[in-house]
Amino acid sequence: MAEQGSQSRAAITLAVVSGFVIVRCLWRVFTPGTEYALPPWPLVYLIFDILVMISLFIIKPMVPAAGPDSPALVRHATKLFIGGIVATVIMVLIRVSSDRGWWTGHL
Repeated sequence: MAEQGSQSRAAITLAVVSGFVIVRCLWRVFTPGTEYALPPWPLVYLIFDILVMISLFIIKPMVPAAGPDSPALVRHATKLFIGGIVATVIMVLIRVSSDRGWWTGHL
C-alpha cells in the first residue's frame, strides 16, 4: 500500500515538474525578452534548466507502468516526460543560440 502511494506521488511530481518546464518554455518562446540579466544569472538559469531535466530522468522510472485501469497521470506520464525533455532542450538551445538569447533567455 505504501509503495502504491509513493508511485502515485511520483506520477504527480512528474506531471508538476513537466508542466512547469513546458509553461516556462512557452513563456520564453512567445514573450520577447526585455532586460538583460546580471552576469551570473544566465549561467544559474542554464544550470537550473539542466538540473530540472536530470530530475525528470530520475522521477520517470519511479512512475508505475500504465495499465488500462491506471489513473490519467500514470497513463500520460511518458507524454509529459517527453514534453518536459523537449521543452528543456528548447530552453537550453535558446540560451546558446545567440547573445541576446543568452542574456534574456527568450527567443
